Amino acid sequence: MNRSKAQSCGRLYMPRVVISGYYGFDNIGDEAVLHAMLQALRAAVPGLEATVLSKDPVCTARQFSVRSVLRDNLGQVWRALREADLLISGGGGLLQDVTGPKSIIYYLSIVAMARLLGRPVFFYAQGIGPVHTALGKNMVRIVANRVDAITVRDTDSREELTALGVTRPAIEVTADPVLGLDPAQIDIARGKEILSSLGLGSGPVAGISVRPWKNAKGYLEVLARGADDLAALGWQVLLVPMHRNVDLDCCREVAARMSEPAFLLEKSADYMDILALTANLDLAIGMRLHFLIFSSLFGVPLVGIPYDPKVNRFLQSVGLPPGLSAEQLDYKELSARLTQVLAERAKLGSQLRERVAPLQKEALKNAELAAELLRGCGV
Repeated sequence: MNRSKAQSCGRLYMPRVVISGYYGFDNIGDEAVLHAMLQALRAAVPGLEATVLSKDPVCTARQFSVRSVLRDNLGQVWRALREADLLISGGGGLLQDVTGPKSIIYYLSIVAMARLLGRPVFFYAQGIGPVHTALGKNMVRIVANRVDAITVRDTDSREELTALGVTRPAIEVTADPVLGLDPAQIDIARGKEILSSLGLGSGPVAGISVRPWKNAKGYLEVLARGADDLAALGWQVLLVPMHRNVDLDCCREVAARMSEPAFLLEKSADYMDILALTANLDLAIGMRLHFLIFSSLFGVPLVGIPYDPKVNRFLQSVGLPPGLSAEQLDYKELSARLTQVLAERAKLGSQLRERVAPLQKEALKNAELAAELLRGCGV
């Protein structure tokens, strides 16, 4: 039902969007992206009704106060799109084929369904690439040239789309939705409680995020040695799994390889718990992009360990040097970087806050553009 029909029935029409992304997989970063998107969209579009495509619709509906349908049930997805005013595809790194072609095929198929139904499509703060296969490149070019608006979270993503032959619509660089969160709204005291429950005391805390990566072999041993060096200096080392079922074994392995004791967040935690925890860190060493983004919100000095170009793209956006590649991680280089960061910790934290502040406005711009699209559709 469109706005005019709703008003003729004496009802106020509520704008409806469908959100497609990597949701319902218990990945802290992606769940935080969804939280940040919904918060920004609800502020920009009063009365918004959102339906999220999810691997776990019951959990997603309960946690985010939205409608949710099973992402793999094409009948449910079709009906949700048919009732919607706009498909939002994003945020996150959806259009890449590093892990195989399935991701690109799935997400662009959802876009194609929306276009078949005549629904506008917005690529929302996406991270693009790498796209290596001919199939992936052709699909992105054909489908992306037929969407209504595109924002990407970094300049390299815009360049990737341009190189793939995407010429319309105009591609606007904004920022990752999580950077739009207000750090003042995070329950820092809750983070202290979590650290205390794990046995951490009053000394400085270094948080480490690791994940498995197919091409990297010796990085866990190198990280363990670096963590031992920090512990010998009086630091408390905390290993933080961001995608619990995927990362936990790697975290355990780093702890097992260390000579000094380490702390491990083994119990289940949601994205608000991890945000609160990172607010209490004094140093962050990370592979996971959103662990680094969380930490940056609070001015926590960072050492990135990239496994994917998106990590270096983020580091560049906040004025930091490239990280130390997980696939080629060298102990001497890690030790030198840690020594440098520890020596300049206060200055680096201050600089990070300054660089992150303008990115908050860029992150919120995504929702403002969604509101403009809805208004342009007469909603």
